[in-house]
Amino acid sequence: MEDLTIVLVALYRYLNFPVRTMHPLLEKIDGVKPHSIFFKDCETNSFNYPTRKEEALFIDLIKKLNPRIVGFSVLSPYVPVASRLTRLIKEYNQSTLVIWGGAHVTISPESCIDQVDMLCVGEGEGAIGELAECVRNEKSYHAVNNLWVKNGDRVIKNPLRPLIQDLNSLPFPAYGKDSYYFINSNKVVKKDPAFLADTFLVQTSRGCPYSCSYCINSLLQSLFKGLGPYTRRRSVDNVIKEIRENNRADTIYFIDEVFGTDKSWLDEFETRYSKEVGLPFYVEYNPKVINTTIISKLVNAGLDMINFGIQSGSDFIRNQIFNRPGTNEEIIKLAQELAGYKVKVKYDLIIDNPYDTEESLKGTIELLLRLPKPLFFNLYSLQYFPHHPLTEKAIRDKYIRPEFTHVDVLMKRITQNWVFVPRLFPLTKKQILQNIIWLIVWNHAQDRTVRYALSRDTVGSRLCLAYLNFKAIILGKILGIGGFVWRNRWIAYCMRGFSYVLRGDFGSLYVKIKKKVNKRRSSALRQKTS
Repeated sequence: MEDLTIVLVALYRYLNFPVRTMHPLLEKIDGVKPHSIFFKDCETNSFNYPTRKEEALFIDLIKKLNPRIVGFSVLSPYVPVASRLTRLIKEYNQSTLVIWGGAHVTISPESCIDQVDMLCVGEGEGAIGELAECVRNEKSYHAVNNLWVKNGDRVIKNPLRPLIQDLNSLPFPAYGKDSYYFINSNKVVKKDPAFLADTFLVQTSRGCPYSCSYCINSLLQSLFKGLGPYTRRRSVDNVIKEIRENNRADTIYFIDEVFGTDKSWLDEFETRYSKEVGLPFYVEYNPKVINTTIISKLVNAGLDMINFGIQSGSDFIRNQIFNRPGTNEEIIKLAQELAGYKVKVKYDLIIDNPYDTEESLKGTIELLLRLPKPLFFNLYSLQYFPHHPLTEKAIRDKYIRPEFTHVDVLMKRITQNWVFVPRLFPLTKKQILQNIIWLIVWNHAQDRTVRYALSRDTVGSRLCLAYLNFKAIILGKILGIGGFVWRNRWIAYCMRGFSYVLRGDFGSLYVKIKKKVNKRRSSALRQKTS
């Protein structure tokens, strides 16, 4: 009997953890041969629709591999691309089974099922493994839990299976596989770009204990109710083993929504990470759960930066609109405590929010001015994902129309306006204040200048406000995400190198260049031996 060939497809995300995890999982099943295609990578605030050449390269790979099953990992902005590639597959071979899974499918299966043979709703590892075994053995897969399967004119909607509680049982995300293909810029390459990264991403848990109204966790917690604890964590031993087996970076980034809070887990992590890994690391937390005990343990382990969400400088918007607990005073207190430990802090902030007013934005500015400097920020534009509580509220309150959440609109808005960049229009005080917030979080404005522009109503203060607004718009076009320097990275590298020259710091410049060269050499060697 021939091996069952399965192709997994990641769209616009080379570091797609579900695909990189399910690939080695399928490899362990006798008689199953997986391949993974990483179809284009995303660039913040920039989106390039696939070219005809890239589509041709994709379908040529499908023809060459001749899979029985093709599985797509689908996020909401890329549904139109998944639809297009699915049609191409079906035009080539109608009998190829196409299955979609991922975040968008899980929250909006009804909108997807007509385009494919089946869907995976919820966690995919158990379902894809069982599906592979059924197809390999030529048995029916219509009763596989987590799958929605088209059967003639009807859809079989199987129940959800319990959430995976033993995360240690899952394989580590795989890198540099010979059966990986990367399509971008009108070519196919086999070299895994992950080997060039300075930061290694690790997920130690699944789930989040909070239900922020703009976040998918607010939906998944209800969807998975009764299927086992929603928030689960891997053992410290398992996490360290993954890092040691895949260590090729200078920094570790733990991408959990909330990193460890359990005392016994943190005690073990504090002791073992510093001894067995010893690399600086970056974590994310909700400010409500961080305390000096946790900070101290993380610092002892090697913490370099901590990321947490402010999301708004208005306590009302944060708590009542975003359903995110916490106050400005708690944020200030935490920021000062972290500064005492000399830990860098990166904050998340969301603007372009219709519930913001001039007064709430001034409150946000006041909060920013009170934070220890320098500032490091992720400044986002508010997005409206399908079915999310905040989206439904904005529709009810008539801030957006229902069609604003359609996937074609999402694709353009989210991919081109994910990170906030200053703009001229609309010509309102609210827009000016948002532009000034951009200046502050990127450290392009002095506190006293901002205070002068906002605290008085004089000719001088109004001129100062206009100056800050104009400065934000110009710098945004040049230095902002998606701006001139962002699109021409070589300029940024030259500017960085020139700054070392101006300081006379030729030693650091040499170390930086040497590290980049060694990284590329090491990547090439790993690719050959993996």
